Amino acid sequence: MSITAAFVDSREPEWVQKLAFNGAMTAVTALDHGDLLATCDDGSLLAVERKTSGDLLGSLADDRLWPQLADIRAQTPWAYLVVCGRLEPATNGNTLTDRGETKWPWASVQGALLKVQELGVMVVHCASDQDYESTVIRLSARSHSDTVVVTPAKSPKLLSEGEQVLLSLPGIGPEKVGAIMDYCGTAAWALQFLTNLDSVERVPGIGAGIKKKIRAALGLQPEQELAVVISETGHLAMQQEELEKAS
Repeated sequence: MSITAAFVDSREPEWVQKLAFNGAMTAVTALDHGDLLATCDDGSLLAVERKTSGDLLGSLADDRLWPQLADIRAQTPWAYLVVCGRLEPATNGNTLTDRGETKWPWASVQGALLKVQELGVMVVHCASDQDYESTVIRLSARSHSDTVVVTPAKSPKLLSEGEQVLLSLPGIGPEKVGAIMDYCGTAAWALQFLTNLDSVERVPGIGAGIKKKIRAALGLQPEQELAVVISETGHLAMQQEELEKAS
C-alpha cells in the first residue's frame, strides 16, 4: 500500500508542510483534528498526531493529549501518535528527551503511553524529525485489514531422559524420536533397534544408512550387536503376565 493523498495541518512547521510522501498529492490546510491525514490506495485513512518528545511531556502536563487523541481515533481506527526524538529512561528513573533529563518519572511516561494504546491509538517512535516522513510511509505500507492472522502457539514437549539419549545419536532429530519411542517403547529397546541392520524399515526414515552411522558412533564392530537381555526372573514374570492376559 502507498499514500495517495496527504493533508498536513497548517500549524505544522514549514519542513513538515514541504514533505512529499513519495510523490503523493499533498495539501496544507487547517485540520480540525490531528497533524496529518493520509489516504492510502487500499482506501484506508491514517490519522497522525505528531509530537516531539518535549511536546509530548508538555501535552501530558496540561492534559492536551487526551482530547487530541480521542478526536483522531474517532475519525479512523488507523490512528497513530508519532513521537519524534529521544525518549528514554535515565539511570535515576527520570525521563530523558532531546533537551536532556527531565523531572518526569519514566514510569509515569510509560503509563501514559500505555493509556494511549488502550484508547486505540498506536504509539510509534522515530529517531528524529528526519525520520518522520519515512515513518508515515511505513505506516501506510502496512496491512489495514480488520483481521489479523495469528499462528497458534505450539505446545512445548519435554523430552524424557531416554529421548535425550536417542536425540544425541547421528541422524535422529526431534521428529524421529517420537516415532522410534512409539515403536520401541523404551530407550533400551530403541538402541537395540537402531543398531540392528535388518533390511526392513520399521520406522519411517530409519534405514540402514542411519543405523550404520549410529553403530559407528557407538563403536560397534561388524560382528557386534546390542541386545536387551531378560533375566530368568524377568522371563518368568513376562510369561506369568502373558498367561494372565490370556485368561
